[in-house]
Amino acid sequence: MRTGLLVALLLGVLIGALANAILAPALGAMSVDLGVTPDRLTLAFSVYAVVYAAVVPLLGRLGDVLGYKPVFAFSAGLFALGSLLAGAAGSLATLVAARAVQAAGAGGLFPVAQAVAGAMLTGHERSKALGMIMAAFALGSVLGPNLGGFLVEHLSWRWVFWVSVPLGVLALALVLPQRLPTPGKREAIDWLGGILVAGTLAALVMGIQGLEQIDQVGFFSGPIAGRFALALLGGGLLYLWERRQREPVLDMELALGRAFLPIWWVSILLGYALMGGLVFAPLYAQVTFLFTAFQSGLILNALALAMVAASGFAGATAQRLGARRLTLWGMALVALGLGAMTFLGSALAGLLAGLGLVGLGIGLAQPPLSHLALGLAPAGKEGQVSGLASLTRSLGVAAGITISGVLLARRSRELAELGGGFGAMDPTASLKDAPVFVQEMLKHTLGRGIQEGWEVAFVAALLGLVAAFLIRPDPR
Repeated sequence: MRTGLLVALLLGVLIGALANAILAPALGAMSVDLGVTPDRLTLAFSVYAVVYAAVVPLLGRLGDVLGYKPVFAFSAGLFALGSLLAGAAGSLATLVAARAVQAAGAGGLFPVAQAVAGAMLTGHERSKALGMIMAAFALGSVLGPNLGGFLVEHLSWRWVFWVSVPLGVLALALVLPQRLPTPGKREAIDWLGGILVAGTLAALVMGIQGLEQIDQVGFFSGPIAGRFALALLGGGLLYLWERRQREPVLDMELALGRAFLPIWWVSILLGYALMGGLVFAPLYAQVTFLFTAFQSGLILNALALAMVAASGFAGATAQRLGARRLTLWGMALVALGLGAMTFLGSALAGLLAGLGLVGLGIGLAQPPLSHLALGLAPAGKEGQVSGLASLTRSLGVAAGITISGVLLARRSRELAELGGGFGAMDPTASLKDAPVFVQEMLKHTLGRGIQEGWEVAFVAALLGLVAAFLIRPDPR
């Protein structure tokens, strides 16, 4: 693969990873500036997941039909625009709208990068490229928390978005001169199928997001059960329609095939475990260990650096050691790491060890999962398969963020009843100078709520390990 093309693809993956990772250390500053509690800011994560889930299958299919270059170029430009708008947001509503634009662009970055590797490369070269792509994702996870904390302390939380603008423009400029795989013949685009896919997946992720209100409205309410029912109805219509199409947006043999289903389940649970353990970890460090925003971002280095190393190793050895075996090892390490965070995280050493193990596990499991899926993909369907891999991971991410947010919100209400509030503190400073009773109040409310989220993520990782045993042996 040509250097310019590889750099463009890796930049696209990098900024896609930054989109969520860089926000974690900025939550406190954003909550103060926008006048909302930290748990409400999960909307900025959740809307990203909703839109991403809605567009990624369509963009993956458009890559197969129209060619990967126009889809990637459009996505990079749209992502840069969304980042610019998010940084200028003056309210939670405008931030959420800008994040929707950003997510629509991200929907064509990671999937197209994987699809290009699947279409242009085979065997060891493919697994090596997928390892590099995942390492770029991990690098975004390394840079994100550190860069986010630095920008919050020295500039403004707005720069956590604006920093991605020049990178997106550079990715666009690098990819335009490149020659990427193009379809042999122009096929008709199943637009109705695309609408059904987008509507079904948006309703599903919005149902997951609606769980934030479960304490107020109950499960059997419009914002929750109604959205899941709409997703179920949409899914039924989608299945009936796509089974009749010669070139569907969502090929049911790829989405529901027996060989693919275990891969998708592991991908969902892996996404949940990652974000369920990651999203509020810096906030936990702030209220438990009295770290500043910048210091709290640094704790994620243990996870992200481990991801970089493990991703490179997995990409280089997947063909020799077996992608399925590496996936099993990875899920076991993720479960072990989340267990350490859950039961030993009250000590800094236990938290860092747990984050490191989670990073190793994610890095070992994610590239082999993509390798397994693309190895099963029929020729000309790499975009769809890559889109499904990204989609399933994003569904897990949405669930991880939302359920962790629900548990944190419960503790936030408890904190409010006790008369304290994180929003009253200066988010750019340490809580060391706060009264001891405030420190203890934050630790036993917000800190405990974050630990409860880790407990659920630990269970998700164990289920992912079980699902990994159902994956078929590597395709040859």
